[in-house]
Amino acid sequence: MEFSSFFQRLNREGIKLVLKGDLLSVKSNTNIDPTVLLEIKNNKELIIQYLKKYQDENTTEELLKKITPYNRDSFTKIPLSYSQERLWFLDQLGGSAEYNMPIVLRLDGTLNISILEESLQTIVSRHEVLRTNLLSEDGIGYQEVIEAENWFLEQEVVSDEELLGSHLNTYLNKPFDLSKDYKLRACLYTLGNEKHVLACIFHHIASDGWSEGILVHEFMELYSALQSGREAVLPELSLQYADYAIWQRKYLEGAVLENQLSYWESKLRDVSTLSLPMDHARPSVQSNAGATISFELDKKISTSLNSICQEEGVTLFMLLLSAFKILLSRYSGQDDICVGTPIANRTQSELEGMIGFFVNTLALRSDLGGDLSFKDLLTMVKQTTLEGYDNQLAPFEKVVDRIAITRDMSMTPLFQVMFDFKNNIKNSNEKEEILEGIVISDYEFDMVTAQFDLILSASEGNQNISLEINYCTALFDKATIDRMLLHYQELLVSIADNITQPIS
Repeated sequence: MEFSSFFQRLNREGIKLVLKGDLLSVKSNTNIDPTVLLEIKNNKELIIQYLKKYQDENTTEELLKKITPYNRDSFTKIPLSYSQERLWFLDQLGGSAEYNMPIVLRLDGTLNISILEESLQTIVSRHEVLRTNLLSEDGIGYQEVIEAENWFLEQEVVSDEELLGSHLNTYLNKPFDLSKDYKLRACLYTLGNEKHVLACIFHHIASDGWSEGILVHEFMELYSALQSGREAVLPELSLQYADYAIWQRKYLEGAVLENQLSYWESKLRDVSTLSLPMDHARPSVQSNAGATISFELDKKISTSLNSICQEEGVTLFMLLLSAFKILLSRYSGQDDICVGTPIANRTQSELEGMIGFFVNTLALRSDLGGDLSFKDLLTMVKQTTLEGYDNQLAPFEKVVDRIAITRDMSMTPLFQVMFDFKNNIKNSNEKEEILEGIVISDYEFDMVTAQFDLILSASEGNQNISLEINYCTALFDKATIDRMLLHYQELLVSIADNITQPIS
């Protein structure tokens, strides 16, 4: 469980958790979704531990000092956030098309294209980060906010849907010019017979996974409001991303930053490079060519794994990560396994409705040596994960600067493999949305880029667990990744059968 995003989700749904002694109570003015109640119940002990820690240490106020709007007359140049600065440097070195973040939707029905365009342009206007140019002076990057009036919806007619894939592939992988392009672009493909496909692309320097949900929500609300002639109901944005960037530069320094960096230095000193067996020699400069395959665990395994989580007082994230580390250890023959994982990092309620690059990265390291059982490893990973959450304010870029003495252009620093976990709150049967006579559904497309050697993504719906591996095609063949995913499934079946067996 990633606590900050969990509590923010509860807050959005009007749910309050109250801890008195060892008693956790749930309060809400409306009916609570049964799946949310189940999630709270399954993670009750972890939630109590987390709340007690911050009550006992009285650190909440210190760690979550408020971000406030900056005085716009006091800055001639708005700094980049630490995360933006890292991506900006990467872009300067050789482009950053692998950091394009696409959202592709199928729209079936009578579509009002002018209202569609106005809805998206309003989103660009609301969120300054989408209309911010990244410039530099004396090698130092800064932000310059522009107006939204020149943003427009691109349009293309595709007479044969069989050809849409190649059109999409070209559009989704077109590089951004960070110095002059809006950080959201969109193209509407008209297929005929009231069928359309809308491709929206963020650059990661102005967005993250959480932001994708905001875009879709705001688009649907704005389109509906404009179509029906009513006022759109959207949260007021009291902050903009620049406020966060300035706060981060100003506040994350001194003792607050040093204490967290010292933790990461002690955890990650002399971390090993993961050496998985590869089908092709690693290029001297990291390749961003990639592909993705997916798989779904059957309901029986998913149910068994969730039962283990409940019995052991861990989250499904912790269990799946532990199993992934065993898989990586077996493939590499190494005991020192470090895996990166994203954390929402929206530590203040005002940030919840904002599009922007807030996500931080945690490097979670484990020693799989000795005669550990899976139960032992699970306890170890739980402890490491909770410690990581406590030290999430340290920007990953600062952690790298502290620990990585030398940089290797052929791979990412500190870890080469990521693990990501998402709770899909929406019922897995709900594949479509209806909006003012339009049926909206996800449009499946192929990802052809990769930021790391491997990224294993897991998501849990109401029914089962879905797995997806994005991999670098310059290193691995599809057959190798298919086999790896099969071995991971076999490992999970074995864990579901007996968690006390040695991981060896």
